Amino acid sequence: MNRFLSPDLIDSFLERTIDALPDNPSACTPCCESIAHGWRLLGLRPGDVVLLCLPSGKELLNQFFGVLLAQGVPALVPPNMPAARLHELRQVFGARAIVSYRLPPMEFSVQTHEAFGGLRVAIFPPAQEPAAAPGEVVLLTSGTSGFASGCVFDFEALLLNGRRHADSIGQRQEDVVLVSLPLYFSFALVAQALASLVCGNRMIISGPPFNAARYQRTLQECGVTVSSLTPVLVRSLLQTGADFLSELRVFSVGGDYAEPELVARLVDVREGGELYVTYGLTQAGPRVSTLAAHLEPADRYSSVGRPLEGTAVCLRPASDGSGLSQLYVTSDTVMKRPIGSVEGRPHHDPAGQRTTATGDAFEQDAEGYLYFKGRLCDYISRRGEKISLVAVRRMASQLPNVASAKTMIIRHNDGDEDFDLELLLNASPDAELDPREMLRGVLRRTEMPRSIRIEMADRATSHAYK
Repeated sequence: MNRFLSPDLIDSFLERTIDALPDNPSACTPCCESIAHGWRLLGLRPGDVVLLCLPSGKELLNQFFGVLLAQGVPALVPPNMPAARLHELRQVFGARAIVSYRLPPMEFSVQTHEAFGGLRVAIFPPAQEPAAAPGEVVLLTSGTSGFASGCVFDFEALLLNGRRHADSIGQRQEDVVLVSLPLYFSFALVAQALASLVCGNRMIISGPPFNAARYQRTLQECGVTVSSLTPVLVRSLLQTGADFLSELRVFSVGGDYAEPELVARLVDVREGGELYVTYGLTQAGPRVSTLAAHLEPADRYSSVGRPLEGTAVCLRPASDGSGLSQLYVTSDTVMKRPIGSVEGRPHHDPAGQRTTATGDAFEQDAEGYLYFKGRLCDYISRRGEKISLVAVRRMASQLPNVASAKTMIIRHNDGDEDFDLELLLNASPDAELDPREMLRGVLRRTEMPRSIRIEMADRATSHAYK
């Protein structure tokens, strides 16, 4: 058993963790060993996958560690996932249970419903064999490989990646770490929460949703010394003034591409303080490289730095004729195997022993610094969230009367992306079969297209929804 799965060590970590989310349902937080015991009483077998459909907070971490201690396999799921998507995810993952504050009103072929403190648990009939193995964790792929896909890791590999990331930004035991991103993002779970576990930090959980005023107040009231945000959140802060960021000892940016102009502004705002730009992807466990921007000349602000300790990279010509080179990552923290229904991004299949293809185009200079050049796959990044367009098309094509679905990408000057959806129908839509309303039932709000254009198969009529 990994020493970081010691119940006493986990409970000590959670005692140092402050849940600063005012809107979270209040719930007592029993020790993780009692949670593990509760899961055993519910019949959880070693290797059974449990979908934790909970908001970020201590309750989520309690269940995460409790499932692990019970030899189950936790998978963190967005708490706002539509019922149809949650049903699909359970099926393709072969999950044994779903945990939520309120289970959606949908028939899941549930074997039994159970109460677990203030939580609701849906238990499903066991498969012939568990979907995974004790000591493993499933991380969702944040949209890059579809809606119902994930990566299987050894928990020890995630801890190692968290440690390497913490070392790359100089995180210390005495630091107070603020987690503002959703814990179902691998960046937040591994590079912030698990990194804090291995470093022995105090941790503050405050988000989502992200609120600039609350963020500033939390930094000051809780004595935060380390914080990480995505570029889209940083841009929103800079629009209203972010001089208070200079008070942090360490500030890092990751989860999406940060343009050099954004990095330059942060260097100025930070007044020489430590600023790190990071790159990663879930399939790599997740962090890959780090740039200490405060120590670099301005012409390196477009770089994501050099690979972490224990991580090797190489570039191979892309097969799409673009002339670009795809980045491959080799590390003992890359995923063991995919799980679920992988679509739209086959590049993430393991490309060799402990090696994964990123699906991203890069260049590397003579000193080993990596420069992001674009994506090679059918997905976009909108306001910091990855969206698989092939999965959107698949879900849209399954709607009644839809003959085909097509997506059109829009790229903005600030680097953000959006998309429109065009549907070809076999029959005219009516009030009960409004495609936009039906899509809201299967897509999350952040995945909805900018506009939906409706055309008839005979091209006789057409109209658009904005």
